Amino acid sequence: MNRKTNPITRRTVLRGLGATIALPCLEIMSGKTRAASQGQRDPGRLACFYIPGCINQYNWFPENTGFDYTISPSHQPLSHRRDEFTVLTSLSHIEGRISGHPHPYNFLTGHNINITPGVMTNTVSMDQVAAKHIGPTYLPSLALSWTSGVGAATLSRNELGVDIPATGDYRYVFENLFPPADQAQLKQAKARLALNRSILDTAVSDVKQLQRQLGRTDEQRIEQYLTSIREVEKRLDDRDAILQKGRPKFDEKSVKTEPHNKSSMREHIELMMDLIVLAFQTDMTRVVTQSLGGEAGPVYSEYKDWSKATGAPTRGVHDYHHKGSGNRGTDNPDTQLIGLRDRMYCECLARLMDKLAAIEASDGTLLDHTVLLMGGSQISSHSGNSFPLLLAGGKLLGFRHGQHIKWKSNERSASDLYLTILQQLRCPVESFKESTSPISEILI
Repeated sequence: MNRKTNPITRRTVLRGLGATIALPCLEIMSGKTRAASQGQRDPGRLACFYIPGCINQYNWFPENTGFDYTISPSHQPLSHRRDEFTVLTSLSHIEGRISGHPHPYNFLTGHNINITPGVMTNTVSMDQVAAKHIGPTYLPSLALSWTSGVGAATLSRNELGVDIPATGDYRYVFENLFPPADQAQLKQAKARLALNRSILDTAVSDVKQLQRQLGRTDEQRIEQYLTSIREVEKRLDDRDAILQKGRPKFDEKSVKTEPHNKSSMREHIELMMDLIVLAFQTDMTRVVTQSLGGEAGPVYSEYKDWSKATGAPTRGVHDYHHKGSGNRGTDNPDTQLIGLRDRMYCECLARLMDKLAAIEASDGTLLDHTVLLMGGSQISSHSGNSFPLLLAGGKLLGFRHGQHIKWKSNERSASDLYLTILQQLRCPVESFKESTSPISEILI
């Protein structure tokens, strides 16, 4: 085809009843990403996921170190991507270590929020430093969580240390990524929701017109992109339909474990991760944080299933973290339950990595340009001396994976990891909180 007579630029979009969806970069556009066409490197992306409470330390930490380490039970779902993630053991916030349950407040800041008695203070989180430098994008960053709000619900803090509100509302996230351009389009968008019509269906003529101009490679790429949007749209519509039916019925015995939400933890996490993939693919944002749960809840339906599978008594999440953590033995039912939760988190991460790896970038895949950090700031209730951390992706950003690295206690701060991530994302920073130097072991 003659590209000069059929120009399609990076501004090409699909419009359907109020939704504006930026197309992924296609060969037909220029053969280069926007950054490459400007003589710049491909942009990096960053997603940070927080594991609340404790972890099953018997199943999480590998028994040996190095590149030939044996993958631990918790990380088995990631085994097919062994060369694309690294296990980091014994990093912590050394000077900023705190006890109790406010760990989400300083997971990405490294700040001792209780340094002034009676006053909670904080500093900027690592993700917001990244958001400042690796844009500009339509949204500087996204803060996602298991609920909407501030405090422990969000991982992100601005330059003044003030909480950036997180959201657990899928529709809000989706519409925030692709908002109406004006009031007329807003009215049309509401009409689309009322009629339960897909954005893609309303834009079918635009899609067909574009597809007639595509080569074979681009046809496959655009279909993959459109399929991902259909998947997100369907799941959001399904969620709307469930809410319209009203509160589901359940046994009174389950009220204490499922008082507010019948939807599953896995579904919540996966749907949010689908939105992250979509946001990164369209380059609407390059920075996302997501809290995977609360220190004391909610008790999703999975906990009931895990309780039956392990024989653990029915408890609140806070109690599971207490009863299942520490040196209670591998046969402890609560410890086994936490192990099932940890494994589910890794299954979700593996699914996210697979989706990112399936999306082509100008060089390699989207996973190669995305840094994924999943972990928590305590191994047992009130113990923050060794963070459970997984670092994945970003091969073309200079990360070397496929290993387990373990330091001595208090030898290195998690701030060193954050500094390393920021610098590999080409952020012009020389330090972050407690950092002393980048971690060379994880770099090519």
